[in-house]
Amino acid sequence: MSKWHKTGCVLCAQNCGIQVLVENNKMVKVRPDKENPRSEGYVCRKGLNVVYHQYPADRLTEPMKKIDGKFVPVSWDQAMKEIAEKLKTGIAQYGPRSFAYLGSSAQGGHLEAAFGVSLMKCLGSQNLYSSAGQEFSGIWWVQGRMFGKQYLLHGPDDHETEMLIAWGWNGMQSHQMPQAPKVLKKISKDPDRILVSIDPRKSETAEIANIHLPLMPGTDALLVKAMIAIIVNQGWEKKAFLESNVEGWDKIKHWFKNFDVRAAVKTCELDYDAVFDLCQLMSEKRWSFHPDLGIYMGRNSTLNSYLLNILGAVCGIFGQRGGNIIVGLFMPLGYHADERDPKVWKTAVTGMPPAAAGSFPPSVLPEEILTDHSDRLRSIIVSVCNPLRSWPDTQALEKAFSHLDLLVVHDIVMSETARLADYVLPCRTFYESWDGTFFPWTYPNIFFQLRRPIVQCEGNCLESSQIFTLLAEKMGLIPYIPEAVIEAAS
Repeated sequence: MSKWHKTGCVLCAQNCGIQVLVENNKMVKVRPDKENPRSEGYVCRKGLNVVYHQYPADRLTEPMKKIDGKFVPVSWDQAMKEIAEKLKTGIAQYGPRSFAYLGSSAQGGHLEAAFGVSLMKCLGSQNLYSSAGQEFSGIWWVQGRMFGKQYLLHGPDDHETEMLIAWGWNGMQSHQMPQAPKVLKKISKDPDRILVSIDPRKSETAEIANIHLPLMPGTDALLVKAMIAIIVNQGWEKKAFLESNVEGWDKIKHWFKNFDVRAAVKTCELDYDAVFDLCQLMSEKRWSFHPDLGIYMGRNSTLNSYLLNILGAVCGIFGQRGGNIIVGLFMPLGYHADERDPKVWKTAVTGMPPAAAGSFPPSVLPEEILTDHSDRLRSIIVSVCNPLRSWPDTQALEKAFSHLDLLVVHDIVMSETARLADYVLPCRTFYESWDGTFFPWTYPNIFFQLRRPIVQCEGNCLESSQIFTLLAEKMGLIPYIPEAVIEAAS
């Protein structure tokens, strides 16, 4: 028996619509979903090969407990009882700061995060670590200070923009916006629009760009400051926009006066006239910019994001059609966590704030474990991520995880992190679960796809959200639910 199912790709934040052919409970073929209103039939080679993600060679099928250095199968009831008891004992003895949740960073499913964060908060903890805290901590912190909330993310209005600047972003390969290659090609071929790439190398996006500024790596902040200085010194800033929408411009305007722009541009290894001409275009056109990891993870990353936002404000592009707008949010990605609020935790040892919408940077995690500090981390649940493969300083992480009192991992395979765990709990894949993602990057429409299971898991696996719920139940954290509510939910 075979049937085509509508679902979504789970391998990047765009989650393009796909159709999957299922035969005898096995995914066998993938094609684009032309009726999906967000992707409109677009899909890349990753999405077309998502079947390989569904069927890894070392799939976990039952809960495992490490005994004398070896994993042995246990029942869900035994695993949940023992983990619940260890967590309760640890928190009672060392306090809620001793517990951390590592997760909420999957590309294909965010319902796990809702349950994981809820359990963390029920235990009195604020120790959330995710890859977002590593990749995007600078920009989210800047957004919180400049736009009021860390999760108020802005993006280019590519429908109306007359000039799109890809800054440290190779959208032809990495996407990061719906149908990115189609959008970028369309802009570059339109005689009335301009595609700009600011990138040290001749990337695939730079190849098709109308203008390419190959700056020296690590000089982004210097270039942005030089561009702001050119615009201010030429009197091209949008004065009415600044007066109506921006606070504090007069306090920092002097930063850009008497600045040696030519020396700065020379340091960036760029042609001054090319930079000047781009600044002039910025003063004339409805332009927008799309930064990415070249900005977020490069040298001076937080300063890069701050100065780029100043540049956008000086040119009056925020909240304007064709400029950078606050993208649609069906559900906020994370929550606002301003470290100036005394109720918001910083990490106990390193004193780091939760910059990325409540998430701490993973790079400080080893120091938060390998210490004699009274509030050091002792118990950790890792869900739907593999820190020993994807987070920095894996040797330090491996050493740190071996010093924990309790390490629990939810995963679909015996990952590098899972091998160090005390308990490994088998998850259902994204195509065996009810799930969806809350990634934005759409304007003016807002999209959300709730994905249904399209195959049944083979083995004694649960959704990660179910695992968190079972654990909360064993810890007595779930209140009585009236029969009427249960009946309504069915």
